[in-house]
Amino acid sequence: MTQELPEGTVTIVFTDVVGSTALTNQLGDERGRELMREVEALVRGRVEHHRGVEVKGLGDGQMVAFTSARRAVLCAVDIQKALDRWRRDGDRDGLALRIGLHTGEVIREQEDLFGAAVNFAARVSSQAGAGEVVLSETTKSLLGSASEIVLDDRGETELKGFPGMWRLFGVRWEPEADEEPATTSGLTPYVGRVAERASIVEALAKAKQGKGNIVFLGGEPGIGKTRLASEAMAEARGLGFFTVIGRCYETEGTPPFVPFVEAFDYSFRVTPKERLRALLGDEGPEIARIAPRLRTIFPDLPPPADLPPEQARHYLFSCIGDYLARATQARPLLLVLDDLHWADDSTLLLFEHIAGRLREMPLLIIGTYRDTDLDVHRPFARTLDRLSRQGDVRRLSIGRFDRDG
Repeated sequence: MTQELPEGTVTIVFTDVVGSTALTNQLGDERGRELMREVEALVRGRVEHHRGVEVKGLGDGQMVAFTSARRAVLCAVDIQKALDRWRRDGDRDGLALRIGLHTGEVIREQEDLFGAAVNFAARVSSQAGAGEVVLSETTKSLLGSASEIVLDDRGETELKGFPGMWRLFGVRWEPEADEEPATTSGLTPYVGRVAERASIVEALAKAKQGKGNIVFLGGEPGIGKTRLASEAMAEARGLGFFTVIGRCYETEGTPPFVPFVEAFDYSFRVTPKERLRALLGDEGPEIARIAPRLRTIFPDLPPPADLPPEQARHYLFSCIGDYLARATQARPLLLVLDDLHWADDSTLLLFEHIAGRLREMPLLIIGTYRDTDLDVHRPFARTLDRLSRQGDVRRLSIGRFDRDG
């Protein structure tokens, strides 16, 4: 322990390796215990980073205490993300943690904590599944307006030893490696672009305040536009944003709206089903016109409205805008549209429609394009010109490095 155990009102966190006995039987005692020690070290590192205190080890888990409920929840999510990365880096496919949290009064005796709050936190932990973070209603009430924490109401349940029904909440999180296909893993350290990155950070801050805006990154092929956008995604995730990317393609026969379809497909895949249905509202049938994955998730979706082509397009765009408005109220969004110089007319019309509604959304859109391919025959040239006249749009020219860079 790096600091003294707290007492009074604290948030207790229990971590537990799911199926630890079966895992040890499968791997053998020596390898199984070695794996448990590695998990303990991983958890301990994240706890220290978030200024928590490890109370004790439990053989296949740990008991941790925090004086801040918010830091406790962020630490729990950080542990799951770190374990997910670590598990995929080696032969550890069968390894998963469940994590439970509760806040209440505790008693400190020597180097341990006791009390009903500790027992309650253990019961909450038992309700979590593999890879889940579950917390009590008491802990939820102390989070305030922490926009980077997204919760799903799991309803009421019985907890052994505690009479009555108790409402629990699951914490939503996404694996980092899957969230950004153009991952920076294995790349060289990022250097330079100080002014550009500062401008993007300013745009993120503005979006988080509910004032959506657009940043365009223009430059020659291979100059680092996508890498800068990728770094912006990492920065945004640290600020609590949900981040997605969609790409335009030069290939003949590419379907319309493809960058939006890519972004929607990812978000649909990682959003819990009931939450997704609530976010879609009545717009699901229309969005399924361009994102048929929705009909595999919700086979009961009714058919879209039968409208003339122009009205159908306008209604589709309006439904997508309404869906984004709801989704971004739950969590701010960074949407990267890559290689816009290849975008088709339909994609650009939808882009312009969303741009017209940005003032009501905590949404930042970063668009990358080759300025060497920006001629009057490209439909994107006209879109860029129209959008650049708006006050909430900034254009950054990504040039070659200077000698220091």
